[in-house]
This record gives sequence, structure tokens and C-alpha cells, in this order.
Amino acid sequence: MIIEPGGGLGNRLLFISSAYNLAKDCGITDIKLMWRNNNECGCNFEDVISALPLPSEVVDMHFGKDSYAALIKSGRIIEALRKFFQGIGYKVFRVYTKKYQLPIYQDMPQNEKNVLKEYVEKNSEKIIYIEGYYSFYGDVNLSDVRFEEDIFEKVKEFKRNFGSYDAMHIRRTDNAVAIENSPTELFYDKVAEIVAADSNKKIYIATDDNSILENLKSKYPANIISSTREVSRISSEGMKFALYEMLILSRADVLYASFGSTFTIIANAIGNNQMVVLKKEPGSYE
Repeated sequence: MIIEPGGGLGNRLLFISSAYNLAKDCGITDIKLMWRNNNECGCNFEDVISALPLPSEVVDMHFGKDSYAALIKSGRIIEALRKFFQGIGYKVFRVYTKKYQLPIYQDMPQNEKNVLKEYVEKNSEKIIYIEGYYSFYGDVNLSDVRFEEDIFEKVKEFKRNFGSYDAMHIRRTDNAVAIENSPTELFYDKVAEIVAADSNKKIYIATDDNSILENLKSKYPANIISSTREVSRISSEGMKFALYEMLILSRADVLYASFGSTFTIIANAIGNNQMVVLKKEPGSYE
């Protein structure tokens, strides 16, 4: 089975969960995972994950994150040529595997999942190629995924330092669905409610809008904690920090999520903690 997860880190973990659920159910033991280091997830596999649910060969693929124009303009001709030939090689690979690619999609009905499983079992001696960026088979289960050890140890240290805490993931910027369905006022109201009930309660804030974080810190300096800093998803450092925050969210007592946030779905699946999606009622906050 050849597995190629796409999208950002959260989407890749969703897909990995489904692909390995399918592999386990079908008794597949020969697995190759193709990991794209690109502008959607700018790190190598081993930067964020140390072990998968089943023994697997992992191949990191680098196609270069800069455009051809940027590479040529800056005089990096060799890098431009490397990007070109790697891209050609990948396209040849995709043509070769096209006849082995299985049609999958998000929220497949159970009868189609059964058909998929039967097909894989019957063709287990052939190449099976699956690509996607969503959950398609079985419940999201990441209990057998092991994350990069240094990051995991830093999260354990964070937990030792702060003990019990709630957490919020306030997704803004380019996520129109989250902004529309989970307006910022809901998070402000929930923080006020938590602090009113327990003045000592710590609340970890993960957000891509620094102004929200600063507002909450100024109003509740004794309660709000964070590690937010400016990082880019196209860098290894940025993806490691994203995983660090995801694991912190996974260890919260209660995780308050933005509607449509894959990030919090993954955090909840890792920690199996209580998750509450803050979603506006119809007609409110108009």
C-alpha cells in the first residue's frame, strides 16, 4: 500500500488515521508513506512524527518551496533544475500508479467503505495507492502515532508546570467558515464565564490572530497562558511549533474549538479530552 497524505499537518494526520485503519483491517503489512515537504506542510516526516501505527517505509519528497521565477531571479539555477527534474520524476510516478489509485472521499457511506475494504483484501498482492487529505475510513485514532520526542518532552514539561488548564483554539485569518460560525465574541464570553467560576483557572490560547491574544492577556493576566509566536507553515520550525501547540491543546481539561477546525479535531483525537465547539446560534451576532 502506498499512502500519500496531503494538505497541512492536521489534514495529514486525519488521512494517516484512516489509511492505517484500512491497512490494519485488511492485513496489509507492506506500507510506503510518501511525505511531501511543501508550502502546505514545510517539514520532513521525521521533524514531527517518530513512529506510525504499522511498520512503514517513509519517503520525504522535496520539490522546492520557491517558485521557478524566484529561484532564477536569485541566481539559484541548480535548485531550479533540481525542482524541475524532481517534479518530472514525481509526475512519472503518478502516471505509473494511476491504475492502482483507489477512489476515496470524505464521509464515505458505510456500504462504500465495505466495498473499499473488500477490494483491498482481494488485491492485497497488488500495489494499492491512496492519496487524500481527509478522514475516509474508521474513527479518527492516533493512539499509535508517536510524535517527535523533543517536542513531546517539551509538552510534558509544560503540563508539569501548569497542571490543570483549559484551552482554546481561536482560528481566524483565512478560515472564513470558522470566523462566520465561531465569532470572536463567543470566546471572549467563554473566558469570562470560566474565570467567573474559578478565578485561578488557567486558559491556554492558541490563535493565528495576535490581537485577540493580547486583548485577553491584558484583561486576564493571571489566567491566560500562551506560546504563540510568528512562525511560517512552510518551515520546519513552524510545523514543529504547530505540533507543540496541538499537543498542548490535547492535554487540556476542556478544549474549546472553532467550528470547522481540523487542528482541534486532531488535538482532541490525540488527547481524548472533552471538546466543545463554540458555535453561534442562528440569528445571533448579526
